[in-house]
Amino acid sequence: MITVREVTTRGEWSDFRSVSTEIYRSDPYGLPDEAMDIDRVLRKPPAAVAATRTIGAFVARDGDLPVGRVVAIHDLSFTEYTRESIGFFGFYEAVEDQDVANLLLDAASGWLADRGLASMSGPFSPSMFYSAGIVVDEAPKLPLIGMPHNPLYYAEHFEKWGLVGAKDFYSYLFDDPYMLYKRPEYKRHLQIFEKVKARSEVTFRTMKYRNLRSDARIVQTLYNRTFTNFWGFSPLSYAEFLELLKMMLPILDRKLTLLAELDGKPVGFLMAIPDANTAALRASRHSSRWMRDLATLWHVKRRRRDVVDGVRVDMLFVDPECPDRAVASLLIMEMSQRMKDRGYTRVEAAPVLEDSPWMKGSLLTRVEQSPHRVYRIYRRELDEIVRAAQ
Repeated sequence: MITVREVTTRGEWSDFRSVSTEIYRSDPYGLPDEAMDIDRVLRKPPAAVAATRTIGAFVARDGDLPVGRVVAIHDLSFTEYTRESIGFFGFYEAVEDQDVANLLLDAASGWLADRGLASMSGPFSPSMFYSAGIVVDEAPKLPLIGMPHNPLYYAEHFEKWGLVGAKDFYSYLFDDPYMLYKRPEYKRHLQIFEKVKARSEVTFRTMKYRNLRSDARIVQTLYNRTFTNFWGFSPLSYAEFLELLKMMLPILDRKLTLLAELDGKPVGFLMAIPDANTAALRASRHSSRWMRDLATLWHVKRRRRDVVDGVRVDMLFVDPECPDRAVASLLIMEMSQRMKDRGYTRVEAAPVLEDSPWMKGSLLTRVEQSPHRVYRIYRRELDEIVRAAQ
């Protein structure tokens, strides 16, 4: 018999984590669901972050065996900013059993409805700024660092329960991105770019670790100024951005975190993250957590790029009031050169929304490039569930 209970005790949180281990045990691209992320993001977030988000975590069991999990999320800052009555769900994992999926999603939707929310959207784990959507590709691939990975039957779970696709987004893969600009068909574009670069007064600097807090404040402010009209946006708090940055620090390549400045004022930011998942997969053969972490970091920090040869462009934004309209292009070219200098031969940009201005105005419109991966976010009105129950 399948039962679902809300997670409250240490043992129940242990069961919550164990679900992922079972789901991906035979998956060649499955990576350990490390306890640190669950603890820092869900169980014990910083007080300033916890004050803006309430959660209800649930585990499904078949007898005593954990077979599924989900988290219902009420993002108080999102509700306050957008005035939209939307709740979220995330951290979804389940065996291939529609009954398990139905009970988990019933539990999440009931928790959100009890808080007066009118619709449910997701997966967000726990927000758009962290990890969002599920992969709906037909061909499984190693997940990008910070991006979702899941069995393909999750889409069927969601759709049979009544969720419908609300938004698709993509990743785009470029092999040797710097050489892309050296192709003959881009000779004119490169000439124009060189002229723009020659007259631009934009300068670049990396984020300074010794000034991490002040630089985090700069990036957080730029982010909130840039994405005001972005789908699913709500202002990112300084506390949450700083916490996420701290979690990423061990794997960041400092040379690939670029602030663009004009007349001494920050006007743009681009961050590329070494794709540490390739290292984590290599390290996953170790049984102990500390050995996996050590082996992963060893591969990430090596100058030799025989394992970690690619990066994920995670953030790219420019102050909308910046008078120099070439800042985004200048950032991309500067980053491409730095990737080449540091031995990276592959770059994947993600997530790129299907209708984002960046996608429409970027290099993607001038090359024959199909999405490398496709992700989907779902939504359902909660009053539909009430009517169905009646």
